[in-house]
Amino acid sequence: MFSLSENHKKLILAFFIAVLLWTYASDQTSNIFNLGEEQAASFLVNIETRNLASEYEVESLSTSRAVVRVDYISYFTTIDKEDVRAYVDLTDVDPGDNLKIIEVDLPSGTRLMGTDPGYIIVKIREANDD
Repeated sequence: MFSLSENHKKLILAFFIAVLLWTYASDQTSNIFNLGEEQAASFLVNIETRNLASEYEVESLSTSRAVVRVDYISYFTTIDKEDVRAYVDLTDVDPGDNLKIIEVDLPSGTRLMGTDPGYIIVKIREANDD
């Protein structure tokens, strides 16, 4: 019958532990190399209105939300929904329907890949001074 000596048992146990440590270390090394990898994210954000003259008010928006797609390098950060702000600039509007491009404020280190929709229709009316 075949029996292992105490030294052989220790050698097999040491080999098994070495394989486990090597597997763990190679997985951690992979994570370190992927640390600076580009990441993509999409957020459903509310559309804000900015710079509307006091004599006008917003009657309606064709949509109140937009999907914003960004990419970024993931060093030690992640991008949260609160970091992304979508808005339309209503500086030069007239009463009635106005076609406006959705603009996006992003944190540093991110790049805008797109918005869906890219524009909205803002219906403006004169403010009621009651």
